[in-house]
Amino acid sequence: MSPVFPAAEYEARLATLRATLRAKDLDAAIVHTPENVCYLSGHATPGYYTYQCLIVTADGEAALLMRETETVNATETTYFQRITGYPDRADPVRATAELLAEVAPGARAVGVEARSWFLPPEPFLRLSALLEGSGARLTHIDDALAAARLIKSPAEIEQIRAAARSTNEGMAAAAAAAVPGAGERTVAAAAFAGLIASGSEYFGMEPFVASGPRAGTIHASWSDRVIGENEAVLLEMSATCGRYNAPLMHTVWTGTLTGEAAAMATACADARDAALAEVKPGGSPAAAHAACKAAIADAGLAHTYRKRSGYSVGIAFAPDWGEGHLLSLGENEERLFAPGMVVHVVPTLRVAGSAGIGLSATVLITESGHEVLTACEDGPQR
Repeated sequence: MSPVFPAAEYEARLATLRATLRAKDLDAAIVHTPENVCYLSGHATPGYYTYQCLIVTADGEAALLMRETETVNATETTYFQRITGYPDRADPVRATAELLAEVAPGARAVGVEARSWFLPPEPFLRLSALLEGSGARLTHIDDALAAARLIKSPAEIEQIRAAARSTNEGMAAAAAAAVPGAGERTVAAAAFAGLIASGSEYFGMEPFVASGPRAGTIHASWSDRVIGENEAVLLEMSATCGRYNAPLMHTVWTGTLTGEAAAMATACADARDAALAEVKPGGSPAAAHAACKAAIADAGLAHTYRKRSGYSVGIAFAPDWGEGHLLSLGENEERLFAPGMVVHVVPTLRVAGSAGIGLSATVLITESGHEVLTACEDGPQR
């Protein structure tokens, strides 16, 4: 598989990181998070569950380190000349320190990630001890890496558009299959087929299918349950193209919703629209969340809403398809929306053991407002 982007795209990203290193008086950075490694180098493999890292120096060197058997993968997905593999018998933490000594001899200040899911405490502490033992001062660079990924380039946006088209196809297939008498497994199979046939690669997270009272439980995947008459089926999924994602949550039903489920459906649509009205350049994610919550409260359903109202999306590997650690639509978010950001606005109302309704949109913030990328026409009007 060839690299997703031209070499110039990755060179620009590395140049931005190197400028950050120089500004922070750092000699090099060691990057472990799979999404950040992919963003800076193009390297993408399902084998990221084993130790891998990317070393970038302030003066122009860059090297990938990974399990020896993965080096073929890296050769195909990156433009890197320096790809080092360690045998399974080796200590990859020590191999990291040795590679750093080769590409940045005498490094006295090194940037590291302190919040990477894929560098657990034990190897993080050992790596820190090795680097500090060689005289290096460590600085956490998580925020700088996150800031670089938040605004998407035109090339990245094209990958997200491709993912959105595939998501829409998968959602349409699942929605058409979600009829009374059908099993949730059948609906999930339709989603998988629609996503994969329309261009998706392996997902950051599998589709969710929950019907009737099961939809009141967050992150409920498919089960053996058969869909009944006059009940909602909550669906959520994201295709992945070039490791870029574009999620969509949607709810469908055949027949008539009654009681709290019917009220939740109306309130959820109003909440999504209220949040979207705030998604524009200079707009506040916190204000979008507040507008979403206000619409739900106005319907007397505040007790059904217990989460943020959205999050950034872009590159992702399992176990997630989002970039919520980069930006979330929540009370504490202080950054403002800017052109080139892509966010998933996703109000979901749930009552445990009763019902769940969710209606979302992945949107691109443009110079004048926003553009909705994910949608499904098959749904509440049925």
